[in-house]
Order: sequence, then structure tokens, then C-alpha cells
Amino acid sequence: MSTALAGTAMPPLDTAAIDWVSEDPHLSGNFAPIGPEIDAADLPVTAGRIPPDLRGAHMRNGPNPRFKPIAYAYPMDGDGMVHAVFFEGGRARYRNRYVRTRGLAAERRAGRALYGSLFHPVPVDPALLGEDGEPGPIKTGAFINVLQHGGHLIAFGEAQPAYEMTMELDTIGEWTAGTGEVVEMGAHNRRHPVTGDLYAIAYSALEPVVRVHRIDAAGTLRDSFPVPLAAPSMIHDFVLTERHLVLLIGPAVFDMEAAGKGGSFLQWRPSLGTRIGLVPLDGGAVTWLEAEPFFVFHFANGFERGRRIVLDYVRHDGLHVGPSSGPVPPPMLHRMVIDPAARSLREERLADFVTEFPRINDARTARESRFIYLPTRTGTLAMERPPSSTFNAVVKVDAETGATRQHDAGNRVLGEPVFIPRAASGAEDDGYLITYAYDPSTGTSDLLLLDAARIEEAPVAVIRMPQRVPQGLHGNWMPG
Repeated sequence: MSTALAGTAMPPLDTAAIDWVSEDPHLSGNFAPIGPEIDAADLPVTAGRIPPDLRGAHMRNGPNPRFKPIAYAYPMDGDGMVHAVFFEGGRARYRNRYVRTRGLAAERRAGRALYGSLFHPVPVDPALLGEDGEPGPIKTGAFINVLQHGGHLIAFGEAQPAYEMTMELDTIGEWTAGTGEVVEMGAHNRRHPVTGDLYAIAYSALEPVVRVHRIDAAGTLRDSFPVPLAAPSMIHDFVLTERHLVLLIGPAVFDMEAAGKGGSFLQWRPSLGTRIGLVPLDGGAVTWLEAEPFFVFHFANGFERGRRIVLDYVRHDGLHVGPSSGPVPPPMLHRMVIDPAARSLREERLADFVTEFPRINDARTARESRFIYLPTRTGTLAMERPPSSTFNAVVKVDAETGATRQHDAGNRVLGEPVFIPRAASGAEDDGYLITYAYDPSTGTSDLLLLDAARIEEAPVAVIRMPQRVPQGLHGNWMPG
């Protein structure tokens, strides 16, 4: 399909509140979606002040299902709502909008959810889809990430068509990357530090292959090639270095036969182990290494140090999505050093606290980086049995020395910390961290701005949001 919404009038803003509730912990509390799309100027600053030279926008995406899901598995299902805070002249304004995908348009016409989950697909009656509805059985939801590249603002789902938006968050339509055809992309994409090319991957849930895309600095798809796999596998993130793209293939495989028997479409098969593919950017043959079974949702960074490749990531001993029937080892920050010539690898744990959503100064992507910023949970959070991905502190880890600094927000729930550089040529930690903070006692949300060099200090600014901002997934800083 071509861009479905390009050139058409935008639907009116959604001002209705969400009228359903769920017992799913990832659809309740601050994970519960909100309905109203609003605009608010001159956001109040309740502590500190907004640096007057801060100019740009912090945008963050999240699932935010509009209708009560038929089936739901966090963080792999949703619609997509982008929250943006624009900064200029020491002031801030807010805007939020749904990503108006074809699947969401079909559900709006039906007035209810039509699609199942990535793990539990549900066939959709074609009569309900309309002329341009997503055929299913899985809805394309651009709900995981939002990124600016080559003058395009793009919202991403999970190995699905991406959607282009304006900087004011109006949906343009499915992104074609200058090709005239819709391009399927994964949630995480990395920019080469020398060429400015954006590298992206898109795995298949039906075939044992992952496609690698190279999109030039102007936003045009220049190359796309397949990497064969042993089985259809979920690959949420990858690593880029100056000379390699690194794929870590955990034993999370798609099984249509299991789904047909009522089981999960995605299966954890530890007997397959984990395979690590080193894909040369110059077109050379892929080198495969074997490791014990584990899974990675998110990498902090990857880089080459001499002849070795260094990967920093959050390691999961298994794939645990949704409610668990037993104790689950917590995900923790790890480093792997790969020697391609010797076909060997060495892994070590960098930190001993539960975490996810690692971030760095993005200017260091694919190059040596030292500081990693991650959320964690401490004893000052008063919530009982909080669901996964509930954090109340941000930790700065020095990956070379192991030293840590921490900002503990107490009984407030934080999200992913995004780095904002203070100056293009500054030190690696010369900048700010920005993250949302939710207060469960008042039901309100703030946006915190921390000094990245001294995160343990009081926030540089605390900005009150005009409405609750639900727990989301990933965001980025868009320089003004």
C-alpha cells in the first residue's frame, strides 16, 4: 500500500477519555493509556529552571492502545502515542498525538479492538477493515520508538511498516524512504558516525531471515540485503560499529504450529542456544559465533577496540514477556568482548541491579563510549509488587571503572533516560538527561531534567505536565 494518509485531511483530535479498564498490570496504573490529544503552552516549572539555550524537542513513543485489547503482551503490542515537549528560550510546550496507522483507523471505524497480539494473532473479518485497513491478524502499531533522520520524523513498531509524522506530530503515512514502496523496519535503528547512514533491520515472523537496510543521510533507502537465520527469530535490537553490524540471535523463535494449537506464537527454545552474527559493512561474509542461551532486548552501544568488538547490553536469561509463573532472574547490564580472529567471546556483568532501557550519548554510537545511563528500582519505591519495567531511579555507570552515580526519585516512577548534549564538541557526559516521572500518590507526571555529569544532584528543572504521561518505551532528542 502507498502512504495511506498522505494528502488527506487529518481526523479531528481525540478528546475522549479511555473508557475501559484492565487487570493486566501493563495496562493499569501508569501503564494505563490516556485518550485526550492536547496542546499546552508555557508548562509550569516547579523546581529549578529550563536552561535558556536548550532548543529542540524531546519526543517519546508508547503503546497506548485506544481500545481494550483482545490480547496484549507488553512491550510488543499497542497503537502508538507520541508525547513531545518543545523547548526554546527557557520555556516549554507540550503536544501529544496518536500515530494514525491503518490498523487504528480500522478499529476507530469499528469502535473496538479487531486485532490480536504479536504472540496470539487473531484473524480479522475483512468486512470490518474497510478499503485501506490493515489486513492482520497482527496490527501494525508504530508504538515503540520515534526518530528523526534526513529531515523525516519516523515512528517505529516491531519489524513493521514505519510511519512518518510532521514535527508537530500529524501523521503523514507509511514511510517509503524515497522508494515508492513501504519499508518494513525494526524498532531500533543506528546511525553510522562517519557516513551518517542509518542502519535498520526487519526480521520475519514467518521466514528464517532478517533484512538489513542502509538508508543514506538524506533519508533514501540505498541498500537492502537478507541475512539467513536458522529459524524465524525475534531480533528487537542490534549493534553497529564502524565496520560491522552485529546481530545477537537469542532462541526466541516464531512457531505457527504452536499458535495453531492455542500456544504462543513466540516460543523460547533454549536448546537452540544464542548465535552472534558479525556482518561486515563492506559486504563480506557473515561470521557466526555460538553462546549459551540468553536474550537481549536493548543494547547500549557497540564499538571496535583494536581488533576486538565490544558490546554493552542488558542481558535476560530468558524471554519473559507478560505474567510469569515463577521467579525470573532480573535483567542486568553486561559487556561482551568478541575476538573475531580467534572466534572467541568473553562476557562480564557490569552492574548488579535490575535494569532495562540503557542509553548513551548518541554522538558516541558505534564509537568508544564510557558512560551508560539506565533506570533501576530501589527500596524507596513504595509500590507493592510493581510490574516489570517499573523504575524509580537513574544510574550512571562508568563502564571502564565500574563506578556508579544515582538519582533516586523516591516513590515516583521513571522512564527511559535520554541524553541531550550541551555542546556538540563537549565531554561525553556534558549534557542533560531527560525522563518522565509519575507520582502515584497524586496521579501527576513531571518531566525531569538532570545534569548528566552529576545526576545525584537535584534536577536542573522539574516541569509539570498538563496531563498524566503513561509509561512508554523509547524516545529521542530532536535538536532545534
